[in-house]
Amino acid sequence: MDSAARNRRGILLMVAAMACYALNDAFVKLTTHQFRPGQIMAVRGLFATAMVAAFAVHAGELKNWRTLLRPVVGLRSLLEITTAASSVAALALAPLATVTVFMMTAPLMITVCAMVLGWERPRGSRVLAAAIGFSGVLLVVQPFGAGAWPGWGAALALLCAVSLAARDLLTRAMPAHIPSVLIALATTAAVCLAGLAMGMFEDAWQPLARRETAFLCAAAICAALGNYALIAACRGVDLSAVTPFRYSIVLWAILLGYFVWGERPTAGAALGIALITAAGLYTVCSGSTSRG
Repeated sequence: MDSAARNRRGILLMVAAMACYALNDAFVKLTTHQFRPGQIMAVRGLFATAMVAAFAVHAGELKNWRTLLRPVVGLRSLLEITTAASSVAALALAPLATVTVFMMTAPLMITVCAMVLGWERPRGSRVLAAAIGFSGVLLVVQPFGAGAWPGWGAALALLCAVSLAARDLLTRAMPAHIPSVLIALATTAAVCLAGLAMGMFEDAWQPLARRETAFLCAAAICAALGNYALIAACRGVDLSAVTPFRYSIVLWAILLGYFVWGERPTAGAALGIALITAAGLYTVCSGSTSRG
């Protein structure tokens, strides 16, 4: 397969991966009117942990379980819990497109932090792109349509983006000898256990014999498929051609929000979404990191 064909395949896989991630968030949002955040995290985490564990067994990596005892793995798991909890809570309060766009500010945060930490050479163009992206956030933080949504939704979505950026920065600093599948297993199990712990302080859990449980199973499957498609999309391709299509998740989220919940961004919010997407695309194309 020539380079152009590999890139076309990578682009299609990247778009598919982002569709899976958007569907994961949509399925979670469909459960927030019935299930509390702890129950959502526990049930979805159970399905996800079972799938990742099966893959770890198939890959023969469980024999290396002692590598998970390093403090850095525990810290990353804690950040994964914060990311999951804030994401679920934000999806219950804010439109899907808003939460998705705020999550996509994580690459801008990573860029700024990488320059501050000295991992990358400071560049004025990237700082400007980050400033433009964050100005877009201010435009997005407003009501969608006639019904205003609570400000806590925006705050939690931003907290999710901060946690996501911190998680990815920490991942970059993790020792290479720790298998990726074991890191994924540790984080999914941690999210599941955190959900169970949160459930102790929530109202009575709803029965699992209902369609919302099927939605959470579908969410876990979509997340797993998204991870697989993302990895496949980035192998053997020109990343500069494929990586920008990560931002197709914004389009998927807008379409799902419109067709499922009738969410329509105002003109100001649409402009903010465009600014965040443009700034993120510039950051990604110039060599930064994005959601994974």
